[in-house]
Amino acid sequence: MLFGILDFAVICLCCAICLAVVVKARRDVALAHAQGAESARRKNQKPVFLFYNKALVDATPQAMALLADSDDHLSEFDALVQTLAPYFPDLRTTLDNPPAEKTRINGTSITSLWLEVSQVDEQLRIAINGNQDAIAHELSSSVTQDVRLSELAMLRDVTQDTPQLIWQESNDGKLLWANKSYLKFVDQLTPAGDNMTPTWPSASIFPDLHETPGAKGTSVRRLSVKTHDQTADHWFDVTSKPYGSGFIHFATDANNIVRADQERRSFKQTLGRTFAELSIGLAIFDKQRKLSTFNPAVLDLTGLKFDFLSSRPTLDAVLDKLRESRVLPEPKNYNSWREQFSALETEAKNGTYSATWALPDGRTYRVSGRPHPDGAFAFLFEDISAEVSLTRRFRSDIETSQAVLDTVPDAIAVFSGAGNLLISNQAYADLWQTNPALYHEHRALQTEMKVWQNRCTHTRIWSQIRSFTHQVGTREAWSDSTLLDDGRLLTCHTNPIAGGKTLVRFSTKAKANPVIQKLTMNDPAIRLRRR
Repeated sequence: MLFGILDFAVICLCCAICLAVVVKARRDVALAHAQGAESARRKNQKPVFLFYNKALVDATPQAMALLADSDDHLSEFDALVQTLAPYFPDLRTTLDNPPAEKTRINGTSITSLWLEVSQVDEQLRIAINGNQDAIAHELSSSVTQDVRLSELAMLRDVTQDTPQLIWQESNDGKLLWANKSYLKFVDQLTPAGDNMTPTWPSASIFPDLHETPGAKGTSVRRLSVKTHDQTADHWFDVTSKPYGSGFIHFATDANNIVRADQERRSFKQTLGRTFAELSIGLAIFDKQRKLSTFNPAVLDLTGLKFDFLSSRPTLDAVLDKLRESRVLPEPKNYNSWREQFSALETEAKNGTYSATWALPDGRTYRVSGRPHPDGAFAFLFEDISAEVSLTRRFRSDIETSQAVLDTVPDAIAVFSGAGNLLISNQAYADLWQTNPALYHEHRALQTEMKVWQNRCTHTRIWSQIRSFTHQVGTREAWSDSTLLDDGRLLTCHTNPIAGGKTLVRFSTKAKANPVIQKLTMNDPAIRLRRR
């Protein structure tokens, strides 16, 4: 009994499995039929476009495929009109005023192709009808051909009208093709080229271009061509690329580049010769503080070796070498000396560094710092030993002359042709009670004469001294006398000296007798009358 029940269960399970398999198979067949129908429907679906105010809002896949190769700068509406224009010439006019009801527009070149156009609530529907395979083939091939022809025409125009010289050569250097710029340049190489009809050149203007090294791959070379009078070169940057069994070449005018390079080299040579002849040492450090340029005067003034300077040492290394060579002022404190060099670099970059270096050997250098572009800075070394020595000698001569004048008992003053007091001695300061420390200040003859007049009796000597000082030409020495307010006799001597200057010398004698002294003493009433 038990085995019967088990057999029955197994039979039921097998039946259920068979039923499930049959149901799944029928479902797969139905799904396959449905997918095939959907695929066939999509395959036979015609191109349909839906526009709103000429903006594409929806389209079938077949419709979008027609616009795949259109110009990216055109809108979908303009691209569709451009694509269908060869078959529907009046399509744009129709679409500018679309009919309210569905309208059929027949094609002109393909009778099996027509359009259905309708507009509802500003939504424009355009459907392309006919054999769908013919539509896809005809329109896609037409669009592709138009694009290729348009691109080919553009490339031809660009190639012919470009200012570049473009030409093609065979593997043995024979000229196969050339653009207008190339032919025009070849005609200009002849003396009467401008008056001749352009002719095909017999050979390339660069006959050995295909034999130059590197011609088997893309290469760029700078080459020149002689002008028709053989007096100048016309330079080109020529790019060569393998093309077929030969080469195609592109030549760009390089005259301006070559001329600028020649002028730059000439300027650098002139600048180098100028720097080489300067007696002032010039050392330029770049923004990394390394010596980049120096002239021969630096070697002469510092005593540093050329090998050391040409190795581009840093500023610190140069200063250390200068200290070792005793071409720097000897510092009292090494740490402060290093700090001064840090400040020196900063001041040089700002253009404010200027110092006088008194060297241990007696020489004197004037060192100044100047900023340069890109963070560089320069130091200028000038030997001013002779100038300093001459200045010291002049100062010593002036001090000696002043000491000599101070020993003279007579009061002496020297005036320039413009009437400025140049020098006077101690006797002059004692006589007129002036301050000798004011020698270097601006003191005019007119000011000094007021002092003289206040200390003397009324006389015409002062106006004569003024006229004599400003007189131009030959002058004769003269002298005259007057009385001081203390009764002494004052004698004024005027002598012309070199450079249009005038020496005025005052000498005094003992006081007069009491009667004359009484008559010449300071009386307020007489002085008021004098004024």
